[in-house]
Amino acid sequence: MSENDKKPEAPLGEPGEHPMSVLLFSWMRGKLFLRMFAIVLGVVGVASIGLEFWLSYKPIKDVTSVPGFYAVFGFLAFALAVLSGWPLGKLLRRREDYYETRSGEAGRDR
Repeated sequence: MSENDKKPEAPLGEPGEHPMSVLLFSWMRGKLFLRMFAIVLGVVGVASIGLEFWLSYKPIKDVTSVPGFYAVFGFLAFALAVLSGWPLGKLLRRREDYYETRSGEAGRDR
């Protein structure tokens, strides 16, 4: 097999991507990394709440002293903030041809 018969190698990064970023972060592109990252993150989260149960010495007086309360509350508050953007986007969104019409012409063709 000669050198001309070899298949060209696929580029590691995307076009225009800096070679240093390809060198440093190309290992994070695979599906295995995403799965393992999600699993490790979940295990660490469950373990930290479990350790809070095991190591807490405060008596539960109100709902804020329940172990894991702030984690659950923060997640729900963030989810509410993100999901509230969907109806707000529908309310504030303009038509696709909004910028294609001149001033005063928007209502004439409809």
